[in-house]
Amino acid sequence: MKTILMSIKLFAVCFAVSLLSNCAKSKAPDTPTPQPCNSPSGLTSTLITASTATLTWTGNGAASYDVQYKASSTNTWSNIATATTALSLDLSGLMSSTTYDWRVKANCTSNSSNYSTAQFTTAFGGTAMMGLAEQYPGDVNIQSDPNVLYVEKFDDGLAAIFNRYDDKLNTAGMSVETDVPAGSIGANSIRMTSTTGGAQGGGHLFKKFIPGFDSVVYVRYYVKYPSGSKDYFHHESIWFGGYNPATTWPNPQAGTCGLGSSRLSIAYEPVWQNTNPPGMDTYIYWGDMKQDAGGNCWGNVMVTEGATGYGKPAAPGTYPQVAFDQWMCVEVMLRLNNPVTEYNGELAVWVNGVKVGHWGPGFPNGHWDKDKWYNNPADPAFQGFRWRTDQNLNINWIWLEYYHENPAAPSSYMELSNIVMATKYIGPIKQ
Repeated sequence: MKTILMSIKLFAVCFAVSLLSNCAKSKAPDTPTPQPCNSPSGLTSTLITASTATLTWTGNGAASYDVQYKASSTNTWSNIATATTALSLDLSGLMSSTTYDWRVKANCTSNSSNYSTAQFTTAFGGTAMMGLAEQYPGDVNIQSDPNVLYVEKFDDGLAAIFNRYDDKLNTAGMSVETDVPAGSIGANSIRMTSTTGGAQGGGHLFKKFIPGFDSVVYVRYYVKYPSGSKDYFHHESIWFGGYNPATTWPNPQAGTCGLGSSRLSIAYEPVWQNTNPPGMDTYIYWGDMKQDAGGNCWGNVMVTEGATGYGKPAAPGTYPQVAFDQWMCVEVMLRLNNPVTEYNGELAVWVNGVKVGHWGPGFPNGHWDKDKWYNNPADPAFQGFRWRTDQNLNINWIWLEYYHENPAAPSSYMELSNIVMATKYIGPIKQ
């Protein structure tokens, strides 16, 4: 009897242990809940010079951080650091007077945060961006500055204005207006008009300079485009450049290749017609200009913000755009190559005092795709411009052009004001 009872107790104990063991095996292990990985905060840009900046952010206990940057005018991000534990990084090799975006994300144990983004603008030549206009509030007496080459304020009537130019087209469609940019004192604007149906496609004023300018020239002007022009832009801007030999009339020869040292020209105008609002870009001709897919030379574009490849439309909101019915301050710099055998020429563009592009020997990185230039930090550096191979080609003309001839276009206009040519950066009107 004792033996039977002992067997029953042992069976009961073993059965209980078996149940506990099976229960333990069947219970799922606890899964830890992923903790949120917060985005970094306190992004700060300090110690900014023409070519360097220090980036700092506030740590949030993450294991590491990824940091990227890019020029605001491009869409391609470059890595500064990956999985860094630092909370501060130094950037170098930047372009002066250029706006940059930078961003940082946190890498936590099991996931990563969204990027936090900040922005900064490098200085001009190692100092704050100061133009000649800063010394002449309202542009008053700016023509007296020794660095100024030419000024047009449209302030003395149409007859006097026309007398200053060597070639005029459709002067009957031009008028002097009191509509001027904010801060301008004592200046007027000129309005160039077109007529519905292409009956009159606009007009122009062309001026020749003797003997011309042989180094660097900045051209700053204000332009206003009405919203009615949105779908009908062609060439509406201020051009400048050189003819060899010099002429007293414009001779653009659009589409011509093999210019050699016979001419060069530069404009910054609405050229991206497949975007809304239209994008703006350079339109340049010179001896070494690049051809399109068909072997034609219809001008080269350099800015192309948002473009991802040849023939593709610009991405909305990431390229310089036309600000309709508002005064826009445009400034273009062209530095001739010296000596004429070198590729040390430069080109730069500012809009409302913000540089949207600068190209010269060794900067920026990128590549040509037929007749379009694309910035890309992973590509080789830009060679620089060989604008000419003959010393006789210099900057010897300016051309106020309004070409709006589409037969489907409504009557429209372009307004220009406060034109200044100088050998130094001019900048927007000092308020």
